[in-house]
Amino acid sequence: MREQVQKLFNECMTGATDEDLLIMKQLLEGIQRKKNSENGSIIGGIFAMDRKMTDGNLEVSIPISPVTYNSLEIVHGGVTATLVDTAMGTLANMMLPEGYGAVTTNLNVHYLAPGVGERLTAHATVVHQGSKTIVVDGKVVSSDGKIIAHSTGSFFIFKKNQ
Repeated sequence: MREQVQKLFNECMTGATDEDLLIMKQLLEGIQRKKNSENGSIIGGIFAMDRKMTDGNLEVSIPISPVTYNSLEIVHGGVTATLVDTAMGTLANMMLPEGYGAVTTNLNVHYLAPGVGERLTAHATVVHQGSKTIVVDGKVVSSDGKIIAHSTGSFFIFKKNQ
């Protein structure tokens, strides 16, 4: 496996543009972030997600880079959805007692503006917490303060296998 990865890496490096190198750097840094437990998932590592909790509101932010672009060189809608789902799902899981988890059962994303600028930040707030589900409100904001997307998500609560 190591030889296959090394061969692929060498092939990617041959003739790589500056943008290709930037993308490879971010992907490799993402692997390091996951290995160093800076992010709990490889997706979080690759997108360089940072999070912060303020007054019951969770913020998760990512830098905008070629890794996040669609073919129009704006943030891909799926990246925006992943960002807000991560913020809302992380908050839902933080609200639960030890031994319980929550997974997304419904995600609604209303895209309001293109994802451009330096960073996107998703804000998540719990709307309702019941015994079986949690409903969370989310919004994604660009670095200039413009709302990019508004979301709601429902999360099913389950007891983890221990």
